[in-house]
Amino acid sequence: MIKALRLLIVVAVMAAPTVFAQHQHFKNLEWRERLTDHFALRAKGTNHDPARRYAEKVWDECVRVLPGLEEDFGQNKFRTPGGASGSETAPYRFTVYLVGSGHDYTTVLEQEQQRSGWDANQLQSCRITRNYGDPQNRYRVLCKADPERSAGGETDLTPVFVHGTAATILKGRGLSGSMPFWMTAGWGYYVEHRIFRLCRVHYIDFKTYYANEKADFKRGATLEADESWPSPLKKMCRKEIRETLDSVCKAEILSLTPNQSGYIFALTYFLVSTDENITKYQELVERSRQGEKITKSVLLEVYGYEDDAALEKDWYEFMESRDFR
Repeated sequence: MIKALRLLIVVAVMAAPTVFAQHQHFKNLEWRERLTDHFALRAKGTNHDPARRYAEKVWDECVRVLPGLEEDFGQNKFRTPGGASGSETAPYRFTVYLVGSGHDYTTVLEQEQQRSGWDANQLQSCRITRNYGDPQNRYRVLCKADPERSAGGETDLTPVFVHGTAATILKGRGLSGSMPFWMTAGWGYYVEHRIFRLCRVHYIDFKTYYANEKADFKRGATLEADESWPSPLKKMCRKEIRETLDSVCKAEILSLTPNQSGYIFALTYFLVSTDENITKYQELVERSRQGEKITKSVLLEVYGYEDDAALEKDWYEFMESRDFR
């Protein structure tokens, strides 16, 4: 009788649904969860890579510049832009969803569309890119399979994971649902570069862009996915093939160029290139936390520049120096 009772208890425990401290974001989907110090990795139909290998490396880069994340995560003080918490108990962990089939990804997207009020264009964009960040900055979803197939066709999304997760964590620290593109993309590029010495997430197809342009590009004035960006950007800057601060701050995905992408990366690198600059970058994020829109004028004010030309002078000098590498 005792043995039978013990067996029933074991079976009941094994059959019980997993209880997650971090909030569940998608109904009627079961996930295999793996916890790291700062992340909850949830996989369905696939393994936990690339998040298993790189999540804590992304954390190390983010917390180095944004030490306030320690309190957000460790003491469960993270809040969404609307003021909601991300976990029932401390510590808070950023959640990564790894999906192994197009069918399950479609289910996730349909629930997200209902919750966030997405239109058809936003939905289609997420199908094309195979990933997206939670509008409330609590999680990142990656579909490793072809979204148009029920299963199979897995793609390595390592660069996408690193870039996108870093950008979403930055937005989370800034309590923002609308940080400027240059700031989130620049941070994603910067963390990519710190980990891989490469920037492989391109918001546009560089090869197609160069092929479609009629102008003859000067030698060394193009960016490639398989090379480290500081070297060609340094050459561009020395040849005065430059993007202005205004151009970078106004950059949008629909009109983005490869050079703008490179200079977005270079600007972020400059903004956190010294301890003094990191302190100012933290102030910039704090201004976002206070509900302020991060405009070009706010950037100039925080970094102590009177106008665009003054910042550009130091920025371009940094790009041409040995520190930009």
